[in-house]
Amino acid sequence: MITLGLESAVVPVTGAASGIGLAIAERLRSEGATPLLIDVDESGLRDAAERVYGADSNPRYTYPVDVSDSSAVDACLAEIGVDHGPISHAVASAGILGPSDALGLTDEVWHRVMDVNLNGAMYFCRGAARQLADRGRGGSIVTISSLGGLAARENRVSYVASKAALINLTRAFALDLGHLGIRVNSVAPGLVDTPIQSNNQDRFRELAETVPLRRIGTPDDVAKVVMFLLSDLAGYVTGETVVVDGGLVARYR
Repeated sequence: MITLGLESAVVPVTGAASGIGLAIAERLRSEGATPLLIDVDESGLRDAAERVYGADSNPRYTYPVDVSDSSAVDACLAEIGVDHGPISHAVASAGILGPSDALGLTDEVWHRVMDVNLNGAMYFCRGAARQLADRGRGGSIVTISSLGGLAARENRVSYVASKAALINLTRAFALDLGHLGIRVNSVAPGLVDTPIQSNNQDRFRELAETVPLRRIGTPDDVAKVVMFLLSDLAGYVTGETVVVDGGLVARYR
């Protein structure tokens, strides 16, 4: 029987109040790990903790933080260390969409999307990497990018730029941390039904027919791949971006 070896893992997950982040936390808990839920949405965090931990949920599993605040991220990771001991893995899943076209893009939208999707991921991964390095036993970090980081879409200037940068940030971290046995990889979801896409349901139904697997992805589809990358099964995988899109980008157009 193949096991993931995550039974005693302590894993902070950003963006864990809903969507892909929550699905990752649920998967981690099902493997016996201790996912620590980080999100700016405090009420969402409480609901998420009940889903992940049930009656065992308590405030020590949830950390309300805006990842765009560097000092807040560092303080959160320090608090986690006190509450749960050294982390063993980390998942950077927090992200926002910020629709914007090239002509209408404002400084405010640009900076907000970059602050969350890129800067926030960097602050979190940097802090997690420092803790893993101090621990001295390797570890694994996974970032959640997007197909938008590999190819552009209309009216998504800030989003696709942030996700493309996140993919190369992941590679750079992998290169710098490899000698410490710390692996850093990214997952690039395609069309996934999450709260961030709540206004796109009609469009999703149309697009489902363009996906070779003929369906829109679920957060758990992504979470399963994240589990692989976190686990020792991916022990010789680092600096990679794994596309989870039902075959969407495989088609020649």
